[in-house]
Amino acid sequence: MATKGHSISNSKTGERITWIETAGDSNGKRLVFDFTVSPNGKLPVTHFHPNQAETFEVKSGEFTIKLGKETRQLKAGDKLTIDKGIPHQWWNPSATVPAAMVVTFEPALNTETFLEQFFGLGNDNKTKPDGTPSFLQIMAMVNEYEIYVAGPPLPIQRAMGFLIGGIARVLGYKKYYRQYSEGCAVARNK
Repeated sequence: MATKGHSISNSKTGERITWIETAGDSNGKRLVFDFTVSPNGKLPVTHFHPNQAETFEVKSGEFTIKLGKETRQLKAGDKLTIDKGIPHQWWNPSATVPAAMVVTFEPALNTETFLEQFFGLGNDNKTKPDGTPSFLQIMAMVNEYEIYVAGPPLPIQRAMGFLIGGIARVLGYKKYYRQYSEGCAVARNK
């Protein structure tokens, strides 16, 4: 469970999160965390949040952010809000310097749990080398966390999540792995 001041890391994508304000702290209004990305670290897929806005406030280093067909460079002091439904992807373009920003999701929904699950799968080598979970794992989780890949229309992705996600869960894929979100906070800080 996300707890203010605790951190989680993803060894595959080079990301580290330290929780500043959790969904529980804000009664679900927002989720805020410090976010550090290693050199060349990146989010593996272009995605969108149909029911959340996401704000990036760059603290150090640089981020390249792709918004639909547009690409922007953000550096320390820059702030960008991505409205709900806008496809986006980001990465640290530096080969030598980590980048850091504060990320805010409004409303929080269950994004902190998704991040714990995503990081846990990566750390347990249950993802591809770039950190992307398998297709069946994505289908098992997609409707639970309301994070969708750019491309296919949302109703089709929701239907696929329902149908293929159901099959994936029968095959042993889960939308929630207890060990990633309910484990010892000390172990998660490593």
